[in-house]
Amino acid sequence: MSSSSDHPWIYDVFISFRGEDTRRTFISYLNAALSNAGINTFVDDKELTKGEELGPALERAIEGSHISIVVLSKNYAGSSWCLNELVHILHCRQTYGQVVIPIFYNVDPTDVRKQKGAFGKAFELNATKKDDDQLLSKWKTALTEVSNLSGWDLNSIIR
Repeated sequence: MSSSSDHPWIYDVFISFRGEDTRRTFISYLNAALSNAGINTFVDDKELTKGEELGPALERAIEGSHISIVVLSKNYAGSSWCLNELVHILHCRQTYGQVVIPIFYNVDPTDVRKQKGAFGKAFELNATKKDDDQLLSKWKTALTEVSNLSGWDLNSIIR
């Protein structure tokens, strides 16, 4: 693993999220709060150049971020994009020492870890579209790994 001080950071924070669940609510407030604090964030709708190929652009942004915040919402696992981002984020955690902070937004961390409940249903719908056991295994491993990291469970904060 290379030292995080050796790695060239472009962004302070990359925010991974499922747009339909959180873009106009939680993410807009989180991004505004971070930006107001002088923190340079990458949010896909603001930073991607029109006509740019999404996959490589997102990977570069992830690799160039010192911290990734993963907002795990009810439909996060229903998106192949989100799950592929998560796999790459966790790769950068191991490779570059990137800090990864999960936020459990209206989902239970145990449901993420075990792909149960509404979170598990979204994962299963996505998984039935794939005929790639190796990819599904990577996704499940990534979900288990991120759910075992210290983060914030917004259900316990809001109650």
